[in-house]
Amino acid sequence: MASNSISIEPKSFIRRILFFTILIGIAIVYIGFTFRGLTSPFGMDQAQIGREVARGHNLTTKSIRPLAIHQLQDREVAFSLNSFHDTTHAPLNILFYAGAIKIFGGDVEANNKMSANQNVFYLDRVIAGTCALFFIIAIGINYLLVTRIFDAKIGAIVAILMMLSQSMWNYTLSGLPQMLMLCIFSGACYLIWKAIENQNAERSAVAPVILAGFLFGLLALAHWLTLWIFVGFLVFAIIHFRPRGIIAIFLVVTVLFFIAGPLIFNANNSDGALGTAFYFVQGKTGIDQDNMFRTLEEPVFNMNGIILNIVQTTFLQTNEIHRHLGGFVLATAFFLSLMHPFKRSTICSYRWCIFSMWGFAAFGMSVYGISNSPIDPNQMHILFMPLMSAFALALISILWARIPLSQYEGVAKNLPFIIIIIITASPITINFINEVRNSQYRNTVPGYNANNNNRLLTDEVKPNDIVFSDQPWAVAWYADRVAIWTPKDSESMTKIMDIAKQTNGNIIGLHRTPFLGQISGNADVIVDKNFPNFIPLMTPNSKRASGFVLFSKNKPSAN
Repeated sequence: MASNSISIEPKSFIRRILFFTILIGIAIVYIGFTFRGLTSPFGMDQAQIGREVARGHNLTTKSIRPLAIHQLQDREVAFSLNSFHDTTHAPLNILFYAGAIKIFGGDVEANNKMSANQNVFYLDRVIAGTCALFFIIAIGINYLLVTRIFDAKIGAIVAILMMLSQSMWNYTLSGLPQMLMLCIFSGACYLIWKAIENQNAERSAVAPVILAGFLFGLLALAHWLTLWIFVGFLVFAIIHFRPRGIIAIFLVVTVLFFIAGPLIFNANNSDGALGTAFYFVQGKTGIDQDNMFRTLEEPVFNMNGIILNIVQTTFLQTNEIHRHLGGFVLATAFFLSLMHPFKRSTICSYRWCIFSMWGFAAFGMSVYGISNSPIDPNQMHILFMPLMSAFALALISILWARIPLSQYEGVAKNLPFIIIIIITASPITINFINEVRNSQYRNTVPGYNANNNNRLLTDEVKPNDIVFSDQPWAVAWYADRVAIWTPKDSESMTKIMDIAKQTNGNIIGLHRTPFLGQISGNADVIVDKNFPNFIPLMTPNSKRASGFVLFSKNKPSAN
């Protein structure tokens, strides 16, 4: 392996400037020209909570799950649907969004109004730009880390692969917290490597390990599921570092210090310290997760269902691991590198730390679930893509060095790396061309109409009014109005309307999209094909915003 010192030669400096120029250029094109809006409901939900934080409203949400209402009913405490606290999301990404929204004036309602010919909500670009900033920082950290572990060439290739990963850009443009998570996790991995180097050189590893624990605490505040990654690191740290007891205690206390505040907040605003987030595990019981959050009843805990779905999700992750690792197939060669006898003991130790963290993360994803979707809120494999790719590239570099062709200078010497970069760049290149070519025809994210929500719905719904919606996150983000996720049956809808009246809330109608159902032959009845029991009486008005109907004087009928 070449020296791990970072070159500062003029040619190297120029190459880095060129790289970041291209990276920033891709970000500008994606966010400024081909961008159609946030693509993740989870991301929109965090963004609208961030705007409430920017307004000084604490962690309140305008997107309300009926299950969260049920939690507060169990406690028999007073609450208001117009100032409803969120207990679903980890807060750190929301706080960063709040800062960005505050800087760009998004906390002022008058600044949020879209013009008639505007298709992309400007705060969508603010959120995507914030994610892109985290992504750029994460690439820089991983370049420095991989260069320190192996050499500058592998560090540069990893940075290029990250830049050309379509999966990375999908998460950047989604509004999900993965880029913030990648940034924090990469910093923690840098400190772990420093700790391993220190111990190998017979220096104290306590300081970098504790600092890494500090970052793992922040990582948990970005997404609760990352606590599984911390457990993996804790197991490795207890085995590898000395003194074991002190390091273990400090790590646990540090992470508990960070998560104590949100746990207390959840306990005060729901029926337990885990809040609504706890029920995501219930989605592994075979119950439809969306359906579960739309109910006013306690979900039935089915342990057999959870075990079965853990097994199914484990197989799913195994079969799709290359896609979960950013589409970089060779990243899976990391697992082969576990059997390679690297000359440096620090590298051998570090790979087992990565494996331990990934193993516990994979188990956590099996428990809470991960879908086949190109973007998933629970996807943590993407965090390991840079380091796993680095080990795979190192293994390929070692094997290629044994082939006579590698002794030639120029293209022949770097042939496998050039091929890898070309293959990795193919999806993003094709997608990039298609996006630029079709940008004038694709004005909004399929399934969402930001302009209608922002302009028409806000005209129909007063600031203090409440609506039911099958897309409450979109109503909350684009229309800036309180929306309750449409209950799964009319009986629950009636109960929530009664609760609203008791708390001075005014539910005036239903915001529906093609996802909910369609108007039947009877103009006064909306039939939800997926939930046939939901047949509330409505009074449609063709002059009102598309997808919005007012309630008739009669309450929704229970069936």
